[in-house]
Amino acid sequence: MIKLKTSVLAVFALTSFIGMRLHAQVKYTLSMPEPETHYFQVQMDVENILTNSKLLDKNHLTVKMPVWTPGSYLVREYAKNIDHFAATTSDGQALPFRKVNKNTWEISLNGADDVKINYDVYAYELTVRTSFLDEDHGYANGASVFLYVPELMQEQSQLTVQPYEKWSTVSTALPETGKNTYAIKDFDTLVDSPIEVGNHEMLSFEAAGVPHKIAMFSTEPLQYDKAKFLGDFKKMVEAATSVVGETPLDHYLFIIHHSQGIGGGLEHLFSTTCQTRPNAYANDYNYKNAFSLFAHEYFHLWNVKRIRPVALGPFDYDKENYTHMLWVAEGFTSFYEEVILARAGLLNESEVLEHLADNYNRVLNAPGNTVQAATEASWDAWIKYYRPNENSSNVNISYYSKGGLLATLLNAKIIANTQAEKSLDDVLRILYKRYYQELGRGYTDDEFQAVCEEVYGGDLDYFFKNYISGIEVPDYATILKSVGIALVDENKDQKLPYLGIAERGGSIVNLNRLGSAYHSGLNVGDKLLSIDGKMGLTISEAMVGKNVGDKLQMAVERAGVRHEYEVTVGQNPGVKLRFSKMDKLDAGTEKAYHKFVNI
Repeated sequence: MIKLKTSVLAVFALTSFIGMRLHAQVKYTLSMPEPETHYFQVQMDVENILTNSKLLDKNHLTVKMPVWTPGSYLVREYAKNIDHFAATTSDGQALPFRKVNKNTWEISLNGADDVKINYDVYAYELTVRTSFLDEDHGYANGASVFLYVPELMQEQSQLTVQPYEKWSTVSTALPETGKNTYAIKDFDTLVDSPIEVGNHEMLSFEAAGVPHKIAMFSTEPLQYDKAKFLGDFKKMVEAATSVVGETPLDHYLFIIHHSQGIGGGLEHLFSTTCQTRPNAYANDYNYKNAFSLFAHEYFHLWNVKRIRPVALGPFDYDKENYTHMLWVAEGFTSFYEEVILARAGLLNESEVLEHLADNYNRVLNAPGNTVQAATEASWDAWIKYYRPNENSSNVNISYYSKGGLLATLLNAKIIANTQAEKSLDDVLRILYKRYYQELGRGYTDDEFQAVCEEVYGGDLDYFFKNYISGIEVPDYATILKSVGIALVDENKDQKLPYLGIAERGGSIVNLNRLGSAYHSGLNVGDKLLSIDGKMGLTISEAMVGKNVGDKLQMAVERAGVRHEYEVTVGQNPGVKLRFSKMDKLDAGTEKAYHKFVNI
């Protein structure tokens, strides 16, 4: 059942909230008078300090800057971009302050009841998790721009945006109470509501009974069929809504940046920011890739923003917020981006099978797959996933791709065990209703497993302990056979020569621990001088005509010193899986197959 309209009660609550905006004790003003300098200017007014029972210290006011932003699990030290910090009374008298630590300022009140804080934020990094400002547009990501008073994080506040004089459009999911003035429920909401400012194109459509807007910024002219684009967005939104069966939205905003050298997305409660290239819609391949991104980020409005691990909200912006469940938060969302596009008719049956095989090959050929469990990859995202080095692929696994693989296996097991009456959709529906709607909180690790077992109709303890919390490789062929999927390894019985060396610009950039060169003595960073006495050869060129067991004489330069090594050509340990529908399925397996591939 799709919830088509916001309830009368919700409308009344929103109206009441907006009507209370004048009582906000924290008011922000965001301006950008000189965008070419890449500085946002922020004014933060904190009022009625002496009469506020939540502010117990009447001699000092403490303000903080977040060190990270939800959805991107890395301490990014946003305070490094703050300059020209100043505090005054409401009539302009300077107040002394000191910086307590890297992201905290303590202001001496000297009897002041109202404090005006001004600071500049350097914004010149165009990613979905940072902020950016230049002569073309401005993008403000809340965690990287706005300070907060710790005691007042749950209180209402207000934001006024003052665009650069040559810009006309402000786009954000915050409720507007006046011209470019917005009501803010709490600080989490401010962080969760990015702002695009400029002269970007605005598109709109309605889907699942909800008005949607798209803020389209591009550094180059976009060439695309607007009617088809909006029609496919509508199909995508309605397919996504079909998973949980209802929408919590009364509005939604896509902010889409098109520029060279950028990519990715970040989810928010009523919006998302997606980044892609200006040629994203130039051909069918690019177009579907772009919609995979849009579907992924849109589905996060359920999975992560509302169906979430208990650790992911309310947030502690001072430090890491740890969870073992990013393989669900991101991996399940990666799985569902394909499901959504299939249900929307943007992927056909063969493309679904091809994409499934691609992800399996990606995971099973990653050396880190048998080193790092999905739960460990989730927990260590803060120090490993976002900070890779030359050895990361040997010991780490992506909780996106491995989580997606585990989602397909769980989905297959549920479909097969319930005679295609249930699927992973039912797991998410129970999580949504029980923990988001009824209990108003996230789920624990044990609660998630319990819901999976509830839907599956049996014990999944071995699966969770050995495949999710452990590094045992599942019997994926048998599991997928139960839903009519046949697997063929095109590398099986082939002795493909392999060294496990990746090079770029004449230097070694990676040594795969499953390759024969890993123990040869070669190092990442070595500059290739010659192979079998021939200078200027690449690894690929040197491997032409080589067989397993052949030997290569390699000379490299390391720290100005020449080294020589003999490297034996090994056998490629990787798989190359191809997925296909099994022949002559019985009625039950046929039904399971169709449910599994969403056709």
